[in-house]
Amino acid sequence: MKKYWPQCTRLFTRLQSKDEFRPFRASLTLTLSRGERGSFRAPIDSHTTNKPLRKACIRVNSYQYFSPETLFFLVFWLFLMTYGRSELFKDPDTFLHTAVGERMLESGRLIYTDPFSFTHHGRPWIAQQWLAECAMAVIHKLDGLDGLLLVTATLLAGFYAWILHRLARSGLQFMMAFLILALAFACSSLHFHVRPLIASILLLGIVFAWLGDYESGRKSVYRLAWLVPLFILWTNLHGGVLGGLGTLAVAAGGWTAWKILGWESPIQGVRDGAVLYLVVLLCFLSIYINPYGAELPKAWFSIYGSSVVPQVIDEHVSAWRQGAFFLLFFGAAYGLVLAGIYPRRPRITWLIPLVWLYLACTRIRNAPLFALVATIALGDFFFQSRVTEWMVRKGSVTFRRIPYAAGTGRDTLRRWAVPGGLVALALVLHGLSVSVPVLGTPWAKLNPRHWPVALLPELQAYAAAHPEGTPVFNDFLYGGFLIYHTPRLRVYIDGRCELYGDEGLLGYGNLDGAAVTVLAERYGFDIALLENDSHVNQAMRTLAGWEVWRQGGGAVLYRRINPGAGR
Repeated sequence: MKKYWPQCTRLFTRLQSKDEFRPFRASLTLTLSRGERGSFRAPIDSHTTNKPLRKACIRVNSYQYFSPETLFFLVFWLFLMTYGRSELFKDPDTFLHTAVGERMLESGRLIYTDPFSFTHHGRPWIAQQWLAECAMAVIHKLDGLDGLLLVTATLLAGFYAWILHRLARSGLQFMMAFLILALAFACSSLHFHVRPLIASILLLGIVFAWLGDYESGRKSVYRLAWLVPLFILWTNLHGGVLGGLGTLAVAAGGWTAWKILGWESPIQGVRDGAVLYLVVLLCFLSIYINPYGAELPKAWFSIYGSSVVPQVIDEHVSAWRQGAFFLLFFGAAYGLVLAGIYPRRPRITWLIPLVWLYLACTRIRNAPLFALVATIALGDFFFQSRVTEWMVRKGSVTFRRIPYAAGTGRDTLRRWAVPGGLVALALVLHGLSVSVPVLGTPWAKLNPRHWPVALLPELQAYAAAHPEGTPVFNDFLYGGFLIYHTPRLRVYIDGRCELYGDEGLLGYGNLDGAAVTVLAERYGFDIALLENDSHVNQAMRTLAGWEVWRQGGGAVLYRRINPGAGR
């Protein structure tokens, strides 16, 4: 093996001159892997034809605490901890899920009937995301909204740093990988909120990565058995598990079709097929392993099967109505790179992102899921596309493959020491109430132009002066906000679409002055919290017997001139 040292040395000399290594001041040490237990193994290029060179390894001693993944985590985490202080709290379900979790923790039992609204109080309703809501409540109890922000930012930053690691391992340069992730973030950022949907984003990424690893031969079919407990966990966290099951079913069906047609498939024989479909069956049955049994899947299907939900909730509308430029651009770019692999037949996991693209175009809520699976899939075939080859022939350095410098387990721990230390430092400074920019100051800040925080004194004083269960009329946006900040009051409507059903959602969408009057006489509410530019507020302005109590930000608080007149 020593005769190959000269050519390896020339290769490492060229690597040291590359821009990708300059920021890390790397000293490249040459070793040869002999296959011993615990030896350092890092192939220069898994596709090179030089067999001795494929056995060569590089060890990057770059301060031993920094890597592109580390840098990306730090930048992304700091961005979320600053920009996300208000942007991650723009969804009313953040407050609703936290309040639901706190109700279950305080009572010590699950919820089976509605305790929050005056229109459906006491009717059957289940907390379909009960495990995520309890987790949010525990974090909130420890550190309020600040704790929820820290956990969400850390999970997202760590997860996308892991995706960057996968892209780098496939040979993408840091700049190209960063550009792909930036485009994925542009498609997804509007849906980054502190809510259980984050769990679906993370778990779908893990499931899809495992499926891709199995199809490429990096995992055996027996390793897919770990999907079963993962789907059990996912079932109790968020209804997005249906998307994971659909992805798994499409992958298994596609591999079977490819095998029947005699094309490349990871299913090598009857045994592989039997194990695969056993795993698929158990994953589908796992959705019934929850405290609510079959009622939980029914709640999911009632939401996804509704034709009214997209008319009321913005994140369920189509991409065409939302004007999702980045989604359409990313979809077109992905399709172009994928088309470039012709005449080679695509793998099934390369085609699955096209299914998610269609789902994202029909409901913009699925945009982060498409961006996620497309990013992971790109790492597998980016260098097999003729588009990439054409760019390399044109002299583009960014599109070239570079060797991936893997490290030992100790190196991995060292490179995550800085992110872990930063998060720990933020916790310590925050716990000590030390005033330090970004890390030590109070983090979560509700946007007063989005939320009626200026009206909270009046709302909380009203709640304290009236018996528990007093009704308050509200717009859809403010339901969760009121449930969280004024738990003694009962709301008209909130984000639980499965509870109100199509009839209740249509009723809210068609509210006019006469309908509000009927509701006021029936339920006897004396105050109303409405968005300044909502259709309900336009109707409220024309009603006699009501006056503006106070305005703040984008909200208007009304009160009845003669309280109790409707009772």
